[in-house]
Amino acid sequence: MDTDTDTEIDARVRKLAESLDCITEEDFCLLAGILPSTGEAWRKRGQGPAFVRMGNRYLYPRTSVAEYLQGLIRERTPIAAKGLL
Repeated sequence: MDTDTDTEIDARVRKLAESLDCITEEDFCLLAGILPSTGEAWRKRGQGPAFVRMGNRYLYPRTSVAEYLQGLIRERTPIAAKGLL
């Protein structure tokens, strides 16, 4: 396939994923700041958000990504600076 066709297909897949309230694997990796190989490793280990496999594509429901992000929230714990500086 040529680059124009790949770009058109990617745009169509992204639009279809959005209509299903999902994001693509590429968008998830961009959001998470990871490589596709890391996303694959996470899926194999059962880490990361729930996903849907359709053929050779992976979609991530937005609700699953939001729930996963909620699980990553860490609260700051105040520490007295006295004696640390």
